[in-house]
Amino acid sequence: MALVMLPCDLPWWSNVQKKLAQIDETPTLEVLLEVMQKLHELCNVSLDPDDDGKDQGVFDGLRHFVAEQLGEEERAHFLGHTVRHIARHARNLKLYRPPRGLNFSLQQQGDCYELSYRLVAALLANAFFSTFPKRTEKTHPTLQDFNFTYFFKGLVESNVQKAKFRSFLNYFDWLEANPVELDGTLKVSRKVMTGKQWLTIEDWLECGLPLCDVEIKHEGRLDKASSDTMQTVFASARLGGDVLGPGGSQETLQFFTFPELLAVLLYVEALEDNESLQIENAHHVARIVEPRGRALFEKIEQPKKTSLCCIDAENYRAIPS
Repeated sequence: MALVMLPCDLPWWSNVQKKLAQIDETPTLEVLLEVMQKLHELCNVSLDPDDDGKDQGVFDGLRHFVAEQLGEEERAHFLGHTVRHIARHARNLKLYRPPRGLNFSLQQQGDCYELSYRLVAALLANAFFSTFPKRTEKTHPTLQDFNFTYFFKGLVESNVQKAKFRSFLNYFDWLEANPVELDGTLKVSRKVMTGKQWLTIEDWLECGLPLCDVEIKHEGRLDKASSDTMQTVFASARLGGDVLGPGGSQETLQFFTFPELLAVLLYVEALEDNESLQIENAHHVARIVEPRGRALFEKIEQPKKTSLCCIDAENYRAIPS
């Protein structure tokens, strides 16, 4: 099985840890931005020869958000607690790395992995600091880039981007306040429908079995469904779509209001037509209300574990009835 290259597997990991320690020791905005820029230059290595990876303004959006969008108390909490906590999770990656490494979830190969919540938090923290080797559609056509490098640009003007970021930060604040929640695992299963399981129109017409019941509710919201409900995520083939860009679709919002879903961007190849991805025990930590307008972030005081199923559904709206 092919293994994912994690930051702690790379020769510059000790240097990365030293830089992350600077944030914990001197949590100021200038130190944070300086360290993140250095990490970007150190780790943002691409296999694409046309991509030099040099961008001195890549964290300007983060500077704007912290300096202009956060109140004084929020800013002090972000620098004094949240970002330091994220840095500690990032530094602990090697402790929670699977003994045999992290395998890719490959197309047309059904699998099931259980990722410890500690590993997931460490992976998300490293994504925040952009310590993974860079991916592009040219170099990795079936995988997403797992770095936040270009996420921050949207924090200047996009309300939904700000709400997504607040949900991400809230996840780490929640973990800090409830460390017992780090015990347990996130279960991720790739489901593959074989050729024998496909049904043709003729098969449907000849089948005499009753269809399962369908209950339609005209009131209520999906993000307030009970915990025993499996939520369907109408996902992109490359899971997450534009989630680490300026995206504001249902898919991108669910990936940030269930932040642990973001981990699948690292190792799950794009879904093909006969595949789905099932995630169990993902914590629902927030809601984003009016995403196309004010995009209001709502913290869930007691996050609940939820099951989700990601499918790249066909769009039949253009087909005449």
